Amino acid sequence: MKLTPYLLALVSLTLVNCATQDGTLVVDSHNGQTGQSVRKVYSKYYDDGAWLTPGHLGLSVVVDHEKASLPLVSGAQQSMGALTPSDSLARGKVTIYLWNYDKTAHPVRILRVSSGRSSFTLDNKVLIAAPQDRSGEAVGNLEIFNYATELPVKVEYELNGRRGSLSLKVMRRTQAELNRHYDDPSTIPYPWYQAKMTSPWLL
Repeated sequence: MKLTPYLLALVSLTLVNCATQDGTLVVDSHNGQTGQSVRKVYSKYYDDGAWLTPGHLGLSVVVDHEKASLPLVSGAQQSMGALTPSDSLARGKVTIYLWNYDKTAHPVRILRVSSGRSSFTLDNKVLIAAPQDRSGEAVGNLEIFNYATELPVKVEYELNGRRGSLSLKVMRRTQAELNRHYDDPSTIPYPWYQAKMTSPWLL
């Protein structure tokens, strides 16, 4: 592969170290040209949400990254095979939440959850969205990349007798993001929060 001058500059000027500990991910980057170093500390939690029925019923997915700790390694070490294939894999525990803004309950049948080549199916798994409440339940596990900072997740479901699917980009939240969301839930990037549909029973 031929590298452009721009890519060559990125490769030569930026060094990246990654380390995982108890499911968290620390990424250190250093720019040799500017002398600046940046550290990002990712939590073990990924999440994203979208409407099933706009303004009424939302669904969010939380993935809990479960992996034994690894020593500090550099990208060069990884590319040279210092890590085995199993070191790059982790288990992600999937929890689905339903956010119901209606005064009536809604049963949602979860059929299948997938991310890349990993997936699981559920037999007659029905989640009940309680009236004006958030309801959630762990539904299964996915095999994920240990150093991922985002995951494509597809949820296939049945609502009111009709089948549908929801494609989400589930982002791995940094510790700073989690602290900000805890202090101010309105900053959570779900469409109901963006529409300022916050209510005490959802916080």
